[in-house]
Amino acid sequence: MIFSVSFAKWFNKASEGLEYAQRENKPVAFYFYGNYCPYCAQMEEFVLNQEDVQKKLENFVVINLNISSDDGSRWARRLGVPGVPTLVFYDPKQERVLGVLFGSRPRGEILNTIQRICKMQNIRSC
Repeated sequence: MIFSVSFAKWFNKASEGLEYAQRENKPVAFYFYGNYCPYCAQMEEFVLNQEDVQKKLENFVVINLNISSDDGSRWARRLGVPGVPTLVFYDPKQERVLGVLFGSRPRGEILNTIQRICKMQNIRSC
């Protein structure tokens, strides 16, 4: 993962991120990536590193998981992740998926999806 940014609150372990999300009453944005995934690098550089996307993601607890790791593969199976890169928006209180974006997606599509999920979750600051 090549992020040169740091989210307001992000985690590399699902258990820690989910615990924090429960405590802060926030939804989760799981980001699944792979070490040798050119589309992940593209997504990270041209979408996730953008200020407007980062600002929207501040309303979520971001959990970055390498799909090849034990934690990443376990959560990928649980959430039905089709491959990488994938963003899964998740409500940890109700243990349900709110939305999934698979593949390197345009910034506008990511922003629209985040906005839709914010409305669904009644997040006013989004």
